[in-house]
Amino acid sequence: MTQHLIVPVDGSDSSWAAVDVAVSLARRIAAVVRVVEVVFDPADAADAEARLGAGIAEVDALDVDLELDVLTSDTSVAAAIESVLETSPGTTVVMSSHGRGRSAALVGSVAEDILLRTFGPIIIVGPHVEVGDFTGPIIATADGSDESEAALPLAASWGIELGVAPWIVHVAAEVIDGQIEGIDTVYTSRLARELSERTGHPVHFEELHDSHAWTAVPEFASRIDASLIVASSHGRSGLSRLTVGSVTAGFVRHATCPVMVVRLPHHTKRWDEEDARLWAM
Repeated sequence: MTQHLIVPVDGSDSSWAAVDVAVSLARRIAAVVRVVEVVFDPADAADAEARLGAGIAEVDALDVDLELDVLTSDTSVAAAIESVLETSPGTTVVMSSHGRGRSAALVGSVAEDILLRTFGPIIIVGPHVEVGDFTGPIIATADGSDESEAALPLAASWGIELGVAPWIVHVAAEVIDGQIEGIDTVYTSRLARELSERTGHPVHFEELHDSHAWTAVPEFASRIDASLIVASSHGRSGLSRLTVGSVTAGFVRHATCPVMVVRLPHHTKRWDEEDARLWAM
């Protein structure tokens, strides 16, 4: 399980919001939090160190093991983070979905680049995230594709580590004469039963009645006070459309809890321009 949380910041308040989330998570799983700023010119390192010192002074983390580090890269923020992940097994990235600072801006493209370079999960902190204590359930989204279902064991693993129950959620809707019909719980109940049998822990499930998964899932997460939403970076296009560029980006924009995005090893295709635009919003 995760032993270290690495949080890229760029000097902006929004990027530092991810530090508060990482600290709260670290308290639950006894992890080390490493806050890093990436610079492209060694001459900027001193200023970055000063920003890190000023920023960490505002964080309530007396009971958490914290590390501060300035990384230098001649290519990209993602390349610097990738190097850390390669040499530090058991590390999970926690980052803000937006952040505009002076040294290395963290926007949607950085999350994209990290996902393309690594196969571990990334915890994305959206603009409406409220820092919680990670005692609420975990929501794992499924859309009928192998890609989305392959992320379910990871959600269960995090649930076990946090001591919370996972929920498997599927958004399905057939609109007839303006009414939502045709909801079938067989799919999610089967997934929940199979995952419970594999892990030996309870797994709940829910079918959501909505044609807009990107708002339905965050609304459900808020109702049950969820700690985390887990979604595969790519899934099947269809009623749920749980894809990283559209619906999962919507999760990040609307959710009041962080979103864990999981990329599977065989997905290497870059997102199209529309996907990138949605992440940058």
